[in-house]
Amino acid sequence: MVWINGRCSKLELVLKVDAAKPLQTQFFDQIRGMILDGRLAAGVALPPTRNLATRYGVSRNTISLTYDRLVAEGYVASRSTKGFYVAELRPDDLLLIGNRAPADNGPRPDEANEAVLCFAGEPGGGSDRPELDFWVGRSASSSFPLAVWRRIVGRLLERESQHLTDYSDPAGLQELRGAIADYLGRSRGVAASADQIIVTSGGQEALNLVTELLKPKTKKLCIETPCYVGASMVFQSEGLRIDPIPLDREGLKTVSLPDSKRNLIYVTPSHQFPTGATLPLNRRLALLRWAEETDSFIIEDDYDSDFRYDGPPLMALAGLDQGRRVFYVGTFSKSVGAGLRIGFAVVPRRYWSEARLLKARMSNGQSWMEQRALTQFLLEGHFDRHLRKLTKVYRARRDCLIAALNAHFGKVNLSGHEGGLHLVWHLPTEFPSARVIQERAREKGVGIYAFSSGAAFDFDDNAPDNALVLGYSSLDEEQILHAVKIISEIV
Repeated sequence: MVWINGRCSKLELVLKVDAAKPLQTQFFDQIRGMILDGRLAAGVALPPTRNLATRYGVSRNTISLTYDRLVAEGYVASRSTKGFYVAELRPDDLLLIGNRAPADNGPRPDEANEAVLCFAGEPGGGSDRPELDFWVGRSASSSFPLAVWRRIVGRLLERESQHLTDYSDPAGLQELRGAIADYLGRSRGVAASADQIIVTSGGQEALNLVTELLKPKTKKLCIETPCYVGASMVFQSEGLRIDPIPLDREGLKTVSLPDSKRNLIYVTPSHQFPTGATLPLNRRLALLRWAEETDSFIIEDDYDSDFRYDGPPLMALAGLDQGRRVFYVGTFSKSVGAGLRIGFAVVPRRYWSEARLLKARMSNGQSWMEQRALTQFLLEGHFDRHLRKLTKVYRARRDCLIAALNAHFGKVNLSGHEGGLHLVWHLPTEFPSARVIQERAREKGVGIYAFSSGAAFDFDDNAPDNALVLGYSSLDEEQILHAVKIISEIV
């Protein structure tokens, strides 16, 4: 039950014990839905964790984790010993994402009746990489699921090798698109279907595809600054005016968004690159409201959101948007391996046929073998197990790096360490510049990176050079300890 102004109101939830969706997620989705559609108003106190757990016959920890996630995403506030209360959300925000039906994206395209689309159609590694390299976004090579992958590929070669001589659908294998849609629904809250997904050669091609798709509908480009250098290169090649949007500790400053119409903005809300900031709920809603009011579109790059160490992954911006303004870009490069070269774009259904045609012009589809193997990897549950293993490995490496930095430099100022594969070290004022430290470390065989050389780009030429990007995923704990010791001797 819920107490409202001293009166008791029922909190009716429907749980399915045998459902594929975990109980914690069921609690979260239903309470979140009640908040968004106004059934739980701002200031309403939620039931104590013990009471709710007893009523529904679940562990108290399940309810505690649910409440923690609601707090983390901004739907609920904690008032010390007084419990949990529904947070203040603007009424127009609730109307935007709660009471509006998804956009009318038109009927599902009949792929069988469409014309057949047949068109002819930074290197990995490198000998000059330092021995102890904190380069960003590299997965742990020792954690690649080689044995499982070998079994899947062997089975495919034995049973389905005839497909090696066939062209694939430019949009990607239907089974893979369906498996991706299912994963996004249960992990990122994105209600997509196979006919909204385009499989690409990594996240960069997905970004190129969406930008090219939306260019005729765009008058101005907006982008975070600093930002992912690959996105800056795509935008700077389009010949449109670019409006860099500044950041603070919470990510994109939505108050700085332009008033002009028909913009296209690129954002990394779950783990801003490179700063690592997580865009809070109120700013996510403000961004969606701005897109509606200005007839603009959003590219959401969710490049490393599979890894979150302090709480579950946040609902994607595309999950809040319900298929209207957000084009979602994802990749398996960080979770499975960059050598796989499989990414994807999720587009509102009314744009899918156009996106499929555009993808056919770019390439005649991805490799059948990699797509089919990844499909089985997802459907057979190997991917979920692989992510759980990697999350433990990367959390341990992150914790080791933070402990080592604190041990050598005192309490360090960090950001972006709640998830992803890198964190940012904000240097004390008495330290040399980040670029100088980077150059000195390189001489000693350690790769650490200033924003200007860590795959990041800053539109502000006068931006302070006082932060280092440290990607920890490809180094084990012993290497991390050794590298930080060398850095401490340099500084």
